[in-house]
Amino acid sequence: MIHQNSLGLALVGAGYWGPNLIRNFNSLEDCSVHWVCDKKPGRLQFIRERFPEIPLTDDFEVVLSDPRVDAVVLATPVSTHRNLALRAIEAGKHVFVEKPLADTTVHAQEIADAGRAARRVVAVGHIFVYNPAIVRMRELAQAGTLGKLCYAESSRVNLGPPASEVNVIWDLAVHDIAILLDVWNQKPVAVTAFGNRYLHPQLLDAAFLHLHFADGSMSQHHVSWLSPDKVRRFFVAGSEGSLHFDDMRAQDKLRHIDQGQDTRIGLSDNESKELFYKPGEIKNVPLPAEEPLRAECAHFLECIRTGKTPRAGAEEGVAVVQILEAACASVENNSARIALSG
Repeated sequence: MIHQNSLGLALVGAGYWGPNLIRNFNSLEDCSVHWVCDKKPGRLQFIRERFPEIPLTDDFEVVLSDPRVDAVVLATPVSTHRNLALRAIEAGKHVFVEKPLADTTVHAQEIADAGRAARRVVAVGHIFVYNPAIVRMRELAQAGTLGKLCYAESSRVNLGPPASEVNVIWDLAVHDIAILLDVWNQKPVAVTAFGNRYLHPQLLDAAFLHLHFADGSMSQHHVSWLSPDKVRRFFVAGSEGSLHFDDMRAQDKLRHIDQGQDTRIGLSDNESKELFYKPGEIKNVPLPAEEPLRAECAHFLECIRTGKTPRAGAEEGVAVVQILEAACASVENNSARIALSG
């Protein structure tokens, strides 16, 4: 839909996730989708049938040379991100790159550096950072509601995709690492990971990631393509309480649990008191009814208009890729602890 005085946008990659991005950007009043670009005729036909008003092309140069296009959205395989993003930035376009930002830390840093030098917005599709439950989780954690953050744990498992160019760490753990960095507001200093190839000879299909932070806090993340049950859970424990996010619940997805009581802790030999422990009160955290992807798309446009730094920007994109790369290196080196550079 073409809107007067709106930002011009082109979307590249109309595969699994691309149509969702097209739907959201096309529905925003301050955005005009001028092009959808894909090399596969079948995918262009799919878009033509659903969005007949949007022009289509299989030539990326057509997108880059169009002066109406202010920003390019990339929903292509991760192996193409570096080349396409750099070409878009060089052409003067802002870029939104679906997660992960790139296939290596070096390539991710190149995109970040190019965006900074050209003064172009670089946003990354870490969609859970825009989920109302995670937004609220970060607010509560940073406000000190949980006390000192101690540890986090997550489980993200399901049956694997029929084909993938990346392993389960890059496919699934990318989400929980993005959530963790957003809530923790600091980067880990080391990564230890355990994983194996079971049903996918060339790709890790089950893994456990352990992240270590300078303040002594830690996290563990379980990802797998082998589970018949789809699980999406993220738990944060603090010294004064905890938060539990379960995205598979139809409602009450985020719950706050008070610390509770345990009279056994710190008991001296001379004390005479009743010994008991009881869990804290569980409270459902109210959340706004907002689609995370729509919020993510709207935020990207806002950052272009105002010059704000995206909540999931280039710096966050690089940090997530660095952790994913370190986790894979740990697995391939007998689960060695991999130190992360600043």
